[in-house]
Amino acid sequence: MQNPWKHRLAPAALGLALIALAGCDAAEQSAQKLAEEAKKEAQALISDSVGEVVDEVNRQVDFLQESTNRALGKDDKEKEQGAETPQVEPEKPLEQGVET
Repeated sequence: MQNPWKHRLAPAALGLALIALAGCDAAEQSAQKLAEEAKKEAQALISDSVGEVVDEVNRQVDFLQESTNRALGKDDKEKEQGAETPQVEPEKPLEQGVET
């Protein structure tokens, strides 16, 4: 004789397994979305941090250039005069060669 409860339990177990799998799929999708959002936020934070670091390095380089120019006796007026009058090398006359 067969037990009737085994026939009723099998479809119920199968249904429960399908629900569990569907729940796992939904959880996986949710975790994937969360991971993508976290990645975007991390990239934004890194981008902001790198931008701030680059700005600070640029400020320090500018300061060092200014202090170096002062130490060498150069000031902004000399730089402007040098930029206004470009140095042009005099043209060399063409040397005539003798054909043989």
